[in-house]
Amino acid sequence: MSRGTSPARDKRIITLAAEVAETKDRRVPSVLLRLKPILDTCPSGTTDGGRVRREIVEFELLEVLILILKQDYSIIEGQWHTAARLCTILGQAVSGLDLPKDQLRDIEKKKLPDAIDNMFLVARRIQARYLVIPKVPSKEKERSFLLGCFKSVIEALVLISAGYVLITSKVLSSPWLLQLMIMDNGDSVTMVMDMVVKVIRANWLAVKEVGHKTLYSIMDELVYKLSVEQAASLGAGATKCVLCICEYHKPMVTSLSTRYRGLRPLLSRWDGKGFSRDLKELYRLLEAGNAQRAEMEKNYDSALIIQANWRGFITRKKLSKANQAFAKFQKAFRNRQRLREETLVREKHQTEMEYKGLLNRQRIMREFRERQLHCLEILPAAKVDAFLQAEETQAATKIQKMWRGYNERSQLTGRRDHVQRTRAAVKIQRCVRTWLERLERRKGDVPIHLRPPGLNDDRRVELQKTIANWREENPPRANTREELEKVHNQAMSMLAQYYSGLRKSRKDEHKRDTLMARLDIDSELCSLAPPLDKVTQKDVEMYSTRSVPVATKARVNHMETLRNLQLPWWKKLGDEFQDSEVQEEEVLLF
Repeated sequence: MSRGTSPARDKRIITLAAEVAETKDRRVPSVLLRLKPILDTCPSGTTDGGRVRREIVEFELLEVLILILKQDYSIIEGQWHTAARLCTILGQAVSGLDLPKDQLRDIEKKKLPDAIDNMFLVARRIQARYLVIPKVPSKEKERSFLLGCFKSVIEALVLISAGYVLITSKVLSSPWLLQLMIMDNGDSVTMVMDMVVKVIRANWLAVKEVGHKTLYSIMDELVYKLSVEQAASLGAGATKCVLCICEYHKPMVTSLSTRYRGLRPLLSRWDGKGFSRDLKELYRLLEAGNAQRAEMEKNYDSALIIQANWRGFITRKKLSKANQAFAKFQKAFRNRQRLREETLVREKHQTEMEYKGLLNRQRIMREFRERQLHCLEILPAAKVDAFLQAEETQAATKIQKMWRGYNERSQLTGRRDHVQRTRAAVKIQRCVRTWLERLERRKGDVPIHLRPPGLNDDRRVELQKTIANWREENPPRANTREELEKVHNQAMSMLAQYYSGLRKSRKDEHKRDTLMARLDIDSELCSLAPPLDKVTQKDVEMYSTRSVPVATKARVNHMETLRNLQLPWWKKLGDEFQDSEVQEEEVLLF
């Protein structure tokens, strides 16, 4: 036996196996219950879990667990609760066994079928005692306790069936299964039908290995439950179980419509019981008559549901948009009404203020006239003319002041436009002067007064020697005045032609020097470029350009290179008759 990383746990299993060998039969179950905490701390799928389960098989504790389930637990400590816990321990012990294939196959064929029969026996005994207990409030606690034990046994059966395909067919073929289903107790029978559904879904291939007689016996009992029972839980469980069998055993659909012809009218009694969806599916199977047609109708119903959901979604979307549109329309209408009401209130308020201002002006004028008359009454007759003359002078001064203010305000717009035009003219003149200065600088950017490059002292001495040699070989001769003028004119024209093209030649020369310098810098940068795996952000910024035309041209060339790399070899062969303009157009379009 191999030792793991937890020797204390191994020692406990050894001690447990020794106690089982020395203990009497009635005390063996209580000793085996000590396996529960060990299995709980070592779940299946882990290293410790596989080691513990392997040691349980090696110490033959699995055979003891299977054999001990045959006892009558009514005379054992803990009674049926102990039996249910042992069934749970057995399910945990056989799930996730890490054994060689031969040994695992031997356990599956020889030991687990006996375990299934014994567990069914325990479940049948628990069910029989549950049915004997009367349904009175004083016994309700005991009934719930036994029902919980029955549920634990059923869950252990499902756990074992989920891990072994052969055991699934054994569970479905067991005569104990039919005996558990034919009882009249609704709670336990519902658990059994749920167990059948879970077992079939865990290993649906095992349904084909079950005999037709056994399968029809199960279907007969399920149809009987649908025809006779009144409890909604039984009807729902039976309907779900029938649908599960028909789903994984297609020939049963045909037998369902031929063997149980009177089932369809009896299903109406379950309408509105809470499982209408499964009941509708069973109706569809009975109407179809065969699996292929049922599948087609199911697909048709699915398509209808999808279409209905899609139409509902579109309609809800349109309604949502319509609601939003109505909300916007109502909001705009309310805003317009509010603005109209505010305008009316404002106009009314303005009219009232104008009317009040008119009344106030009339009152002020009346008071002024009254004060003026009062002043005239108290003045002597000799000073009345002087007072009236002063009033007229003051009135004329005020009128002139108001007129001058009005006149200045009326001319303010024209003055503002004049100032704006003046500023615009100044700005235009400044731009023109800047442009002219730029042109002058551009004209003088190339120094033409310097001697041409390459004319150093050695070259000048060499040219002078060449000229002296030519003069010695070609001595001057006596020319006429006309010939001298002709030679002079020819020399002046050549000099003028030279000076006229001097600026352009110097500019071309300057451009060539600049281009050569840039090429030298680019070649130096390319030679000093780091590898791609060592490129940093600073290197990327150094080799990047901010010129949009340059970046666009580089991107086009890159895409053209990638496209050429993906072409087959025969397309990479150049065509000497292909038009270069067409190629350039294709590159730009790409």
